[in-house]
Amino acid sequence: MVDPLMDLSLAPETSTRTLPDGDALRVERLSISFGGLRAVDDLTFAVREKEIFGLIGPNGAGKTTVFNCITQFYRPDEGNVFFRSRDGVVNLVGRPVHSVIGLGLVRTFQNVEVIQELSLLENVLIGAHIDFRATIFEQAFKLPRARREERFFRKKAEDVLDFLGISNRRDLLAGGQPYGVLKKVELARTLMANPRLIILDEPAAGLNDTETQNLTGTIRQIRNEYDCTILLVEHDMRLVMGVCDRICAISFGKFLACDVPGEIRRNRLVQEAYLGEEEA
Repeated sequence: MVDPLMDLSLAPETSTRTLPDGDALRVERLSISFGGLRAVDDLTFAVREKEIFGLIGPNGAGKTTVFNCITQFYRPDEGNVFFRSRDGVVNLVGRPVHSVIGLGLVRTFQNVEVIQELSLLENVLIGAHIDFRATIFEQAFKLPRARREERFFRKKAEDVLDFLGISNRRDLLAGGQPYGVLKKVELARTLMANPRLIILDEPAAGLNDTETQNLTGTIRQIRNEYDCTILLVEHDMRLVMGVCDRICAISFGKFLACDVPGEIRRNRLVQEAYLGEEEA
């Protein structure tokens, strides 16, 4: 059972410049090359609102490159990325990187980046930077608006840390904290930005089996409690198959299939991409 919307052979030749009702994101005929290497090749898929959507493929398939094109860290050579933002449907292609988060699209990275000299709470507060309105002058002299914002966002950060089960560590320095805790700090920063869509780049990387199992529940809770859509790349197939509503498989930047986890598991093209085609 293949969703016709996801089949490249049935994709429209020209941009729709809109999103069908119920879709949060549509990547449309996306392509990018680095030198002579075609990293993403005419790729189309759509993510529905409030869906947990997985993007999978062998090493070097172009998954993180797709993420970087969506968030405009890379400017694609061709194609469009339509997103249902807080202000309506927008095409992300060509927008400044720093403006994307303001539209409600936030992401994590494969490598956790924290400021080790700051507490966990202070690291999480960084995620609210786009929402601070007080000027440097107001903050320096602790004027009323600055104090109000500080109280509001501090309470919000404390609530997020409590939601993720690490509020007891909020005042501890990030340096020296377990890796699993730092991954939660990174998740917490995305939640501070009032996301409509969260992109998770290998969220289980470096986690042990117990932490990975717990992450499955955490991702579902984030989708439900924060009423947002989640798009993830992950190599741990137990996590992907256990948490995703639908999965898109790619290989060498090309679309292979998009379907529910059970069908993706049985798909011949996906099996060949991961395991290699059997000789006759």
